[in-house]
Amino acid sequence: MKNRLLKGTIVAAAILYGGVLQSQDYEGWFGGNFMLQSALDARKGYCLDLEGYATITDTSAPVIVHSCKEGLWKDGTWRVDYPAPGQIYLPEYELCVAAQSPEDDARVVLQDCSDSPLQRFLFRDDGRVELQASSAAPLCLAVGETSRPTGGNLRRDTSFTHCDNTPEARTQWVLPGEDVVYPAIMYEPSVVTVAAGGPPGGGPGPNLYVGACSPCHAPSGIGYQSEFAPKISGQEDWYLARQLSNFQMGLRGRHDGERWAAQMRSHSEDFTQAQLDGFVDYVLALDDVPAPITISGDVNRGKQLYEATCSACHGPEAMGNETLHSPRLAGMSDWYMVIQLAKFRAGLRGDHPQDSIGQQMVIFAQVLPDEQALTDVVAYINSLVPR
Repeated sequence: MKNRLLKGTIVAAAILYGGVLQSQDYEGWFGGNFMLQSALDARKGYCLDLEGYATITDTSAPVIVHSCKEGLWKDGTWRVDYPAPGQIYLPEYELCVAAQSPEDDARVVLQDCSDSPLQRFLFRDDGRVELQASSAAPLCLAVGETSRPTGGNLRRDTSFTHCDNTPEARTQWVLPGEDVVYPAIMYEPSVVTVAAGGPPGGGPGPNLYVGACSPCHAPSGIGYQSEFAPKISGQEDWYLARQLSNFQMGLRGRHDGERWAAQMRSHSEDFTQAQLDGFVDYVLALDDVPAPITISGDVNRGKQLYEATCSACHGPEAMGNETLHSPRLAGMSDWYMVIQLAKFRAGLRGDHPQDSIGQQMVIFAQVLPDEQALTDVVAYINSLVPR
């Protein structure tokens, strides 16, 4: 055990300072970063990584590259030529990298290790990783052309693209292994602030919203459905503050399988109360633009159900009621409302003994007669907003 801890310390130091990785065999070696040779626009460089935040990862999602992280992380520590020659292995999850298909622009995924030719790669002398199963032109592991921020870091998609048609800067790698020297990387903290002058329309001064929240909730606060992040602009400050507190205290995001809610819970734990208050203040100053309509339902039935079940608390125009702790619904993300109603009905939200407001919603959500009723009610709420 002491030997394993010592070797882990040595490897962590090697990654941090650009030192030399040394190991004898897999049993005594944890692996290392799988790093792009060119830093491109990432100050820390790009390394193979998984979707997710902190300890929450999604092995079913395509593999990405993310700004390289200091030390050893279970979702970013790899080994090559293991468990069989030509394979790329993620020890923590006992999974292997694979191409989704032998075609150009195939996504990079994780699979149970097997003898599939889509899991076999040629580690070329020029630093490229070529798929051996490609049927026509040679395909190489590549990062995407564009990046997007996640907090103070950057990420890009990965795929297998035509080796000769993709720039070397996006296809040449430093592989983990014995006696590998990583480029020296400075891991100083990255501080992301709002430009001088504060948010649009005035309001609070610089804060961390742009770096910490906008990658999912968008700079405008409209939210990205692809990131399971609802619209928050136009929502009441007291409701936003309460939900951030619920995430931070573990009243939300504690159930297995709730990846995105769990991600919010972990994310909220990174910030002080003053910073969370700053996020709320910033959101209040954003323009309120109705969320796009993404669902359809029986508006007439939804009206009857809403008036019988929801309007007493959320109001006839669905604009909410602070006294009754009921948030605004009109103009907010319809897909998110349907999902939350389903969670209340299934006991995945509002079941914590300290969440008395959520417990009330469980009762009302369960009054709705069927699953279609959730969509119909939200379709009616959509109709209340002028378009």
